[in-house]
Amino acid sequence: MAAQPSSPDPLSLIEAQLQDLQAALVASDALNFEQGAQALRQAAMELAALQGLSHEAQAAARIELLARQLLQLRDQLARVLALTQAQAATLLPPAETVTYGPSSAAGGARIYRAPG
Repeated sequence: MAAQPSSPDPLSLIEAQLQDLQAALVASDALNFEQGAQALRQAAMELAALQGLSHEAQAAARIELLARQLLQLRDQLARVLALTQAQAATLLPPAETVTYGPSSAAGGARIYRAPG
């Protein structure tokens, strides 16, 4: 009897997808980042669906490492978001005229009537 190839280790799959996600963030590749995030989410859901792992202590250590890496990735993503918002504000400054609120020129609500 030949040994059947075993399914890939779910933690290895998540580790590989996390590395791909980090590479997409560094490369500013939004499309691959979005696809990688969806794949990572799916792999994490599959891991959560498993009842147990064969090497509990080793798996727990790997999961803790993955959690730290995910936190770092989240922080990096927040930095990229802040930078992108600052760049967008530089290119597209906020409009100075406001049609509502206390700085409105009319000082009150406008009443519109139907023609006729």
